[in-house]
Order: sequence, then C-alpha cells, then structure tokens
Amino acid sequence: MNLQQWRQDPNLTDSARKQLNNKTFPKMLEVLKNELPTNRVLPAVGTEPHSFVYAYGVEVGYRQAIATLELMGAPLPNQEQVEATFEGQQ
Repeated sequence: MNLQQWRQDPNLTDSARKQLNNKTFPKMLEVLKNELPTNRVLPAVGTEPHSFVYAYGVEVGYRQAIATLELMGAPLPNQEQVEATFEGQQ
C-alpha cells in the first residue's frame, strides 16, 4: 500500500487523523523533527565529501517520512470528473 491508496480510504484517514489529534502523537512528531539528522553536525575537518552527500540523502528521507506520517490523516481531495467533448476550438 502506498500513501495515495491510504488517503483514498476514509476509514484509514479518519483513524490517522484521530492519532494526529491525540495529545501524544503530535509530541512524538515534534521529537522526530527535533532529531533531524542535520541537528547532528558533521565534523568540518576530516570528513570526506561523499559523507556530506550521504548526510543530505538521510536528511531528505527523514523529512519525507515525517511528511508522509502527517499526510496519512488527510484524505485526497475529490477529483472533478472532466468529460471530453471535443467541441471545436478554432
């Protein structure tokens, strides 16, 4: 299951929204955000260039995981069905 499939299910998004509105879970997300990998600085001397690239990748993945958790409580917006008419546009 991916995030889009999760967000299409009203039961799952309702359950996730309840967790996000609970007192504990937002505090847990706050701790996750405070523990971002960039809050642990690499040493300026003696660190190889690829270590900085790796650290950046870890940071991006970490932020994406937090964003995914937050989005699990938000249902997908309703998509308006567009009917193709092929009327002349000249």
